[in-house]
Amino acid sequence: MNISQIINSSIISKNNFSPNGQYLLVPKGKSLLLYALNPSIQKKNKMIFNSNINYIEFSPSSLYFIVLLSKVQECYIKSISKNDFEIKIKESLFGIKSVTWSSNDTYILVFLNTYSALHIFSTKDEYENIEEELDDNNNNNISKYNKNFKYIISNIKYQNLSQGISFSYNGGEFIAILIRKQIKDWIEIYDTNNYELSGSFVCNSINSENIFWSKDNTFILVQENSNYDSKLFIYSLSGNLISILEPYKNYPGIIKFNISPNGHYMTASYYDNIIRLYHYLSFKLCKEINPNNLLISNDKNKKFIFEKTVILVENTQKDDINFQHLFDKEKELFNIESTFPKKNFNINENNNNNNNNNISLNNYISNFTYSFNSQYLAFVSSKFPHIILIYDITAFKLSFLLVFENNIIDFIWSPSSLQLVICTENSIKIYFFQPQRAKGFKLPNINNNDFINEKNKSEKKVFFSSDGKKVLYKYNKFSFFLIEPGNDI
Repeated sequence: MNISQIINSSIISKNNFSPNGQYLLVPKGKSLLLYALNPSIQKKNKMIFNSNINYIEFSPSSLYFIVLLSKVQECYIKSISKNDFEIKIKESLFGIKSVTWSSNDTYILVFLNTYSALHIFSTKDEYENIEEELDDNNNNNISKYNKNFKYIISNIKYQNLSQGISFSYNGGEFIAILIRKQIKDWIEIYDTNNYELSGSFVCNSINSENIFWSKDNTFILVQENSNYDSKLFIYSLSGNLISILEPYKNYPGIIKFNISPNGHYMTASYYDNIIRLYHYLSFKLCKEINPNNLLISNDKNKKFIFEKTVILVENTQKDDINFQHLFDKEKELFNIESTFPKKNFNINENNNNNNNNNISLNNYISNFTYSFNSQYLAFVSSKFPHIILIYDITAFKLSFLLVFENNIIDFIWSPSSLQLVICTENSIKIYFFQPQRAKGFKLPNINNNDFINEKNKSEKKVFFSSDGKKVLYKYNKFSFFLIEPGNDI
């Protein structure tokens, strides 16, 4: 386990890593540092821009990266290997709100500040300056673009990277975009090789919030707004409505939606504190995962039997816990109330009240994540914010329970192994879990006072590099640790 010293950065996200896991970008105001990560971290280049950096992102091939400046009128495309390579994209008329790469290195998608259109720029072809008439709805406004401008997609509903656009899987040959026209929501599908329109259809939802591709690229899923009546609409690529996932009984709607990596299950969490698994082909409910039933009993004397249990407590002196040493038997009785009485769990809580007229919106599951092979689903309930439940999807049973003294802030599975990384409140350690072992590691040159600040708690995040070999642990707004956990913790 290798943990770096504190690294300061003005931007900290998964975009700091290159897709191949070989490079790391560290912006600091107007400067940008490029590091090579293998075999060890080494500075490769330093660049200075004329304004503070707002956004960074590597290209899909990891050969280039884009830099958006705080002037929000221009961005730059730079090369990993050629220091003198540069493409400048400028939008002086509308301003740039956000940018992202297409599914390949050929195109850049530019979202505008004051106009609901997506501008697409080429990184390869050279074009003379052109004048493009936008459309009749814009009073024939004329705008000049630089030589790399190529396409316009008008009437996009959302002008940001996290809503309303979705690339197909396995190479991103197509992109689906949420469009607002004729007082309705539409889905338009484009070929990312030339951005020609491949198909479109109108949505049945009242207020579509986001869209997703199915793992096999045969369906488009549209999530309605995240208010309490949120639904999920499933369409064929021709626009036929296949199914609708609606709020369960009288409870409010879907909070979070995900698809298992193998594509077999659609997973949704609801405001009744239950995760529901739907089969991909039939779209029928096949399993409900209720943390209340897993952790609460009406039997006062009943204890809880789990296949295996690991306990991670931050104030213990023994952080390395091996299951073989922890338990003599394959199964062990474990009582949450007697182990952590200060959490004030009411283990005899009456969970039989099905009166949905008194719905508590404070109990829900907003964070759940699949292991890379779709075997395990890890999640945290707001009712038990210091416990991670790890559910075996293949066997439909609870397999592991990770219990912390402090509340859990963030956790994520490795994209290439059964390794879960966890960060908690008020802790100077970071935790790693594998089905055979779990361990906490102290962060270098950090004291407890650094973690008590409420702002630091909300800023904490963990990110894996795409190859699963590095972890970026953001412990406050402008600082992170780079961690190399190895294959065995």
